[in-house]
Amino acid sequence: MSRAANGARVALAVAAVAAWQAGAHYAVATPGAHGFGLAMALVPPLGLALAAALRSLRRAWLLPLWGLVVFALWLARMPLALHFEWGLYLEHVSFNLAMALLFGRTLAAGRVPLCAQFATMIHGGSLTPAVARYTRQITLAWTLFFLATADVSTLLFATAPIVAWATFANYLALPLVAVMFVAEHACRRFALPGEPRAGMLDAIRAYRQATQAHAGHR
Repeated sequence: MSRAANGARVALAVAAVAAWQAGAHYAVATPGAHGFGLAMALVPPLGLALAAALRSLRRAWLLPLWGLVVFALWLARMPLALHFEWGLYLEHVSFNLAMALLFGRTLAAGRVPLCAQFATMIHGGSLTPAVARYTRQITLAWTLFFLATADVSTLLFATAPIVAWATFANYLALPLVAVMFVAEHACRRFALPGEPRAGMLDAIRAYRQATQAHAGHR
């Protein structure tokens, strides 16, 4: 696939996430939008679960199970709609904890840090000691970043008005990821001045390759 096509797919994905976040914030900030809010909370996980079931070799029983879950949620839609904010919160925190786990578990002894895997995929060959050390540090930084995001989300959800939490979760969290990318790129220029540099799309492509390779070994 060409770089332009990859860029278009990334832009489309970012636009879809931004549209969902705007809809979720609207549901939280608008009185009486409980039904819409419940839909915003349930459609993404149900869609992901359906896609996973369709790809699975166990689809013969996973698809009926998915339908049963949807039916049960439909029956419970009225009480669930009154507390749809919990669904949005759990989605946000679960995503960030999952990302923290994705990065953090590769820091265990005997494993290759995830950012080192990215660097190997992008540049090929073995990593110099300086690059290996840096990629371990930046893997730790990304782990702490996602943990901090989950912590701030939980603190705001528990103590602040729900609109304040929604503003952080829907309008600040994703831009903070972009800021983290920019900050990491700037740090790399000073920490590894003589090493070849890769763009953000290269990192995203490497991440996709890593996750696909992981899925293929399951």
